[in-house]
Amino acid sequence: MNSKLVPITLCADDYAQHAGIDEAILDLLEKKRLTAVSCFSTAPGWKQAAPALLPYGTQTDIGLHFNLTEGFGVEKVPGLRSTILRSLLRGMQAKEVRKTLDRQLDVFEDAIGHAPDFIDGHQHVHQLPGVRQVVIQVLQKRYADKAIWVRNTVPADMNWRGKPQILRLLGGKVTADHLYYESMPTNDGFAGVYGFDRPDYDACFREWLQAARPGMLMMCHPGTAVHPHDEIAAQRVVEHRFLQSYDCVRALDQAQVRLAKLADCFLQQESGIA
Repeated sequence: MNSKLVPITLCADDYAQHAGIDEAILDLLEKKRLTAVSCFSTAPGWKQAAPALLPYGTQTDIGLHFNLTEGFGVEKVPGLRSTILRSLLRGMQAKEVRKTLDRQLDVFEDAIGHAPDFIDGHQHVHQLPGVRQVVIQVLQKRYADKAIWVRNTVPADMNWRGKPQILRLLGGKVTADHLYYESMPTNDGFAGVYGFDRPDYDACFREWLQAARPGMLMMCHPGTAVHPHDEIAAQRVVEHRFLQSYDCVRALDQAQVRLAKLADCFLQQESGIA
């Protein structure tokens, strides 16, 4: 291993949402192109899909994709806009959020056999007012003896405009500050944010790598097929095509970046050998 390479974590979101996503993520895990997978324990196919992740547990962080807004085409749930509005108006009921989170954690643990390595949120709901406080409280009480990391969405490059800044302002910065204050592990910089509308995803990937530093977290959303209840399914195919290709390996090499679990990034950061 080249100690001069900058370690970052590449996380695929939405595991178990549908078979096309699962197929892509498992393919990328086999090719060692991912070091974290975020899972929907609320998905109808979660229990059937979960065992396929177990062989990759030593090389990959497996986490909970906390869900408040995805019904998988079978359940009616509040949309993102109404959820954001309710949170900003202080309408989130802490008791209900806690009950929902505990239930999703129970189902996750039942299928995986242990606590999640990390928690983030589908459409980043975990960082919203009235939700982030509950997430932190539940982790501190339920996993007091475990270092479970939580995603924050502060851009790795503050010059990035548009959606990255919206996420930072919509709870990303406050969440990061809260996590640091509570001495809870979290990523150092976030990347992978765009409008899911770029045929030149490779150009986006290379731009994000320019901001790489130890502990940076990049999200991705690969998939192998279009799905009727998945608004970004076509772009998932674009992402997977690049991530499984040699062009992805070359982009990492040219940027002098290697993929690692976030805990390993922290260890290298602390040792000062990056």
